[in-house]
Amino acid sequence: FAHSIGVFHTARALVEILDREMKRNKQIFDGRMAEVALIAALLHDLGHGPFSHTFEGVQDSRGVKKRHETWTADIIRNPNGKVRSLLEDHRDGFTEEVAALLEKEDPEHIYHAIVSSSFDADRLDYLRRDKLMTGTGAGGIDFDWLVENVRVAEIEIDAPDEDGGEPRRVPTFCLTAKARPAAEQFLLARYTLHQQVYFHKATRCVEHMIGKLLRAVAKLAAGKKSDVKKSGLPENHPLIRFFAKKGETVENYLALDDALVFGAIDAMSQAEDADVAEIATRLRERKLYKTLDIAEFGEDPGRQRGRLRRIRERFADQIKAETVMLDDKAAIGIYAEIGGDEERMHKKLHILDGDNPVEISKLSDLVHVLETKKQFTRLYFATEADRDAARR
Repeated sequence: FAHSIGVFHTARALVEILDREMKRNKQIFDGRMAEVALIAALLHDLGHGPFSHTFEGVQDSRGVKKRHETWTADIIRNPNGKVRSLLEDHRDGFTEEVAALLEKEDPEHIYHAIVSSSFDADRLDYLRRDKLMTGTGAGGIDFDWLVENVRVAEIEIDAPDEDGGEPRRVPTFCLTAKARPAAEQFLLARYTLHQQVYFHKATRCVEHMIGKLLRAVAKLAAGKKSDVKKSGLPENHPLIRFFAKKGETVENYLALDDALVFGAIDAMSQAEDADVAEIATRLRERKLYKTLDIAEFGEDPGRQRGRLRRIRERFADQIKAETVMLDDKAAIGIYAEIGGDEERMHKKLHILDGDNPVEISKLSDLVHVLETKKQFTRLYFATEADRDAARR
């Protein structure tokens, strides 16, 4: 909630910048589209499930590809919900304008950049907020100087087509050349937060443990009535309702949040199902799985792959049973973001080289070096003995 308010506040600052830049470029500022972008910024995370991207990963493992952006749009459009009526009271059709902007993957106009770009309100808020809330010394950015040097310019978001047609161009936020050092620090801040906070071994281990618990509950909920009872949860519990066959409705989804899962941990720790009971008890008592980082064997990629291969062969049965969990999906580069789509050109930071916007890695050796993604590969072991055996 606090993040959403912060994103809304930052979006208002970006709207003021946009108004300034439109006047500078002798263009007409569209107040109606700015309103759409502001409310989209406020509501952008409405569709996150419990534990955010962890829940999305659980759903993905079950073959459900629905991302939180789509849930957000469904919640906004829900005729039985409270959001739609508020938006329609503002003006007819406002609901669809906001939902459609949030669903768009590629930008069509500059107002989209407020919600989704290299310099959007979301990342400008979470970088500062997460640094503050985690207490890390890493991740500082010169926000005021960056904002002062924001400009609007058109960038190419598609390569030329085979017929030699012109690539598609869209306007987005760029930074002046004198802000390049601050822009480098902005990207480094994201890099270090991922490295030290989001991809911290304890963070990733807990996420995998929660994922294992929710997958086990989902499997029972989708089974027979006798299976549901083994979860430790009553038949009408929101988790059971959602994971049941045909249970993925907006109404059931809205009943889920972090507090609901935390509140169910004790009941699940007494489940008949051994997997549910074991992982719930561990989470309640903070008895985390033991981490082995493949980087312990050195930085040489060949050596790492060799050790990982031997571990996977030796612990194949445990990996299948998830008493050993393999985490090989975390990778960090200068544009890395959890659940992100950072390869899209409008999500990359551009610096004005004269009047020409240039992607920053082409101007900055520092950014160029960090473009290549660094893979984090870890294994989480139910027992310390197995972890120690894997090290040998």
